[in-house]
Amino acid sequence: MDFQLQRRKRRFALLRLLVPVRLYEDATSAGQYAPSFSSVGLLTTGAESSGLPLTILYKRPTIVAAVLFLSILSGPPRFRMRDPEASLRGDLDWVVILHAAVWGLAGLWILWQFCKRFQAGRPLLRLRLPQILGLAMILALAASVWRSDAPALTAFKVYQMLVSLLFTQIFAERFGVWTSLKTMLWGNALLCGAIAFCALFVPDEVWTYSEFNPDPSRLFGGRIASTGVVSLLAIILLLTVVRKIWRVLPLALLASFSAMLLVSLLRTAYITAFVFLALVLLKRPNIKPARRLAYSLCAFLLLLYAFGRLPNVSLYRDPATVSSLGDRVGLWGHLAAVTLSRSPWLGLGYYSASRIYGPEYNPGLGTAHSMLLEVLAGGGVLSFALLLTLCVTLSRYAAGLLYARRDRLSFATSSLLLACFLFGFMGEEIDSGPVAIGFWYCAAVLPWLYEQRARVAIAPAEPHESLPMGVTALPHPEAL
Repeated sequence: MDFQLQRRKRRFALLRLLVPVRLYEDATSAGQYAPSFSSVGLLTTGAESSGLPLTILYKRPTIVAAVLFLSILSGPPRFRMRDPEASLRGDLDWVVILHAAVWGLAGLWILWQFCKRFQAGRPLLRLRLPQILGLAMILALAASVWRSDAPALTAFKVYQMLVSLLFTQIFAERFGVWTSLKTMLWGNALLCGAIAFCALFVPDEVWTYSEFNPDPSRLFGGRIASTGVVSLLAIILLLTVVRKIWRVLPLALLASFSAMLLVSLLRTAYITAFVFLALVLLKRPNIKPARRLAYSLCAFLLLLYAFGRLPNVSLYRDPATVSSLGDRVGLWGHLAAVTLSRSPWLGLGYYSASRIYGPEYNPGLGTAHSMLLEVLAGGGVLSFALLLTLCVTLSRYAAGLLYARRDRLSFATSSLLLACFLFGFMGEEIDSGPVAIGFWYCAAVLPWLYEQRARVAIAPAEPHESLPMGVTALPHPEAL
């Protein structure tokens, strides 16, 4: 035993000198007491014999993996207006070919990782309950291809969801959860940059009119990405991932993202931002930038309210649409009625059903505008029940972590899940795009964090014996 302990001490000291990785700053409070050494010489958290553990290490991703991650997170952008029925007919253009190439390469990358793990004699995946529920839902959605009026479109969207689930999990296993968060931050930041560039030089691509102003006054970002969604996700990740935010570049990014959020006029993004700041105030995590920003913003809003200068969103968006959620309630009722009357168990084809039957109720809405109704209309009651169970399971994990922990990683992941829920319930998808990648990242990381918390609660003192004397967790790497 003494020989093994001395050997681990020497290896740990050598790794600190040679390996450019750092542990998460709140490793102790997050429950990561016992780093162990893998066969490749990197620090991991959890027993190697139990499968492929995630890691809190920061490890630089390969160029191919990073480019693919950013590409599938971005969608990629659509770049042009397209007839909604063109996808139902199977029409091809250069953007469709680009999407097929990007997602095809992402699928090949996943298969390559599986091949390397198989050759090394390691397990292909370690599936926890959320991944099992997600794969079961994807399998149920795949069965809806036979009921779809546009089977090619349905099959491709289901394939995108499968790739999003597997890619985020493998990426987090290989390069660490903090690297995944940082890459998501850069992905959303690049989308914000693309929207800002188009707003200045190609305004017709991203600006649109608001309900009370016929002139282009709303930075919607339609052909690139939803401005409100990507700007708020970037703000949340910036505040939770970047430790030293009071520098020129982080502050400039924060100001730019906040300005884009304001001019997006997306009420769902405003509500999500309010909930995030309220969570910061109530939980008071170990993230000084987020706490200081929340306190400062609350004081600023109180001053604006006291002097009657608080902006009113009703001047730009019709308040009459709040009760009906922009006519979404009627659309959801129509899609649910059509699905339950025609194909209640298998649905009418994921993603294609809402494009076919949604315009019957309101041609201006297009899709189902909710991940829950999109799955219900496309995959029927079975897929809907699996998605609902998945959301409840993830909510339980996030609530348990928020209740027991105040560390940066737990709060960042739980906040990201909350934002993905609110955006997903009101219009975003979980097959591709920023919300989808964030959602499946949380599905991979939250159960692992919850397991670590439970493991420490059962045996809090045992792991300390395996650490060298005087060794503490290294600070989280500066993201910028």
